[in-house]
Amino acid sequence: MTRNERVLCVAGLALFLLALLQGFAIPLFARPDAARAAHATALGSGTFLVAVGLLWPKLALGRKLSSIWSTLLAASLYAIALGLAVGATYPVGGEHDHVVASTASMALNVVGAVVLVAAMIAVLFACRPRASETNR
Repeated sequence: MTRNERVLCVAGLALFLLALLQGFAIPLFARPDAARAAHATALGSGTFLVAVGLLWPKLALGRKLSSIWSTLLAASLYAIALGLAVGATYPVGGEHDHVVASTASMALNVVGAVVLVAAMIAVLFACRPRASETNR
């Protein structure tokens, strides 16, 4: 197992574990419905990182690009999970509008989503057959 595969799998397992722990804390959030959504998203994202980590050796990425895209992929999913959790922490509207928390949540989700889309496009392009495989 290469370093990038290991990083993706460990990041996925860690995110999955954090999501499980977050599940215990759902009743403590100001918005339990949003906390459940953040919990489910983190569980799916952790599973996805493990799956991509196992798929990673099949991708036609160079050593440097592989390291960059694997890091961006993991970071984007963590940013989205964190943004959703922060968004569930504070109530929406009312007299106690938490502008900093809602701005931070939105920024994490937007940046995470943009980076995730870019990383997934790179991974999809890397799924093309390698030159050694096209001659078969």
